[in-house]
Amino acid sequence: MRNNRFSMTIFLAVLILISSWFASLLYQRQAAGMLHADVVDSDQFRKMQMSEETLSLLLDAPNGMTPGEILTVCYPFSSGASGLAPSWMSKNAILSWRRRLVHDNQNGYLSVKNGYEAVWDDIVCFPVTGTEITFENSWMFERIYGGIRGHEGTDLMPAENLSGAFSVVSMTDGAVEKIGWLEQGGYRIGIRSENGGYFYYAHLDSYAREFAVGELVYAGERLGMMGDTGYGPEGTRGQFDVHLHVGIYIRTDLSEETSVNPYWVLRYAQLLS
Repeated sequence: MRNNRFSMTIFLAVLILISSWFASLLYQRQAAGMLHADVVDSDQFRKMQMSEETLSLLLDAPNGMTPGEILTVCYPFSSGASGLAPSWMSKNAILSWRRRLVHDNQNGYLSVKNGYEAVWDDIVCFPVTGTEITFENSWMFERIYGGIRGHEGTDLMPAENLSGAFSVVSMTDGAVEKIGWLEQGGYRIGIRSENGGYFYYAHLDSYAREFAVGELVYAGERLGMMGDTGYGPEGTRGQFDVHLHVGIYIRTDLSEETSVNPYWVLRYAQLLS
């Protein structure tokens, strides 16, 4: 009788271990399956929902991992409004899950990683110097000039409403891709960073110099002065308070210009500066 009970106990223990292993494997496969090329066009990705805890992970990256890699590993476990990285996502967990996700779905992992790297990995500094700045998470808030549309960026407001008083600098190294007047953006400049992100700086009062398309610029280099230009023909000023509009765009399989939320990227840049 005792031998039978002992054998049954061993059998049940082995069965539990096997069941746990299968459950863990299934969870791993499900997580890996959430990484695919369509992710970078999804609302969840484009919102760049974050938390202060996630920013801490990015600033204290394990073993030289980039922010883009960390966010890719966290993506399958994101929890909506509570922030991207779950509370259990430690540095060791990130390294462990990276190995698992790459093993199970390398192509999907790389597709999402490339999207995150275009947004995050070239960031070096905050784009405004010389004044206290406030900004809010206003991505896709309604705008009505030129028709109802979503606000594809974040507005950085200076402590004083003074045009031409505060320097705007490039957040990244990169090449000038667009320059000059836009009706909605006023005097603007667009920089394509090394990992493929397009960083758009709008409503400038003036340019630091005469930039040319294709010209290289460097992180921290002055692009111009913060202003209040736009919402009319070239030279229009004063239609709104002085501010810098920052937009971030990436190329995807579906679009040459997909906007993503700059808010948490700017919070990260503040912490770097």
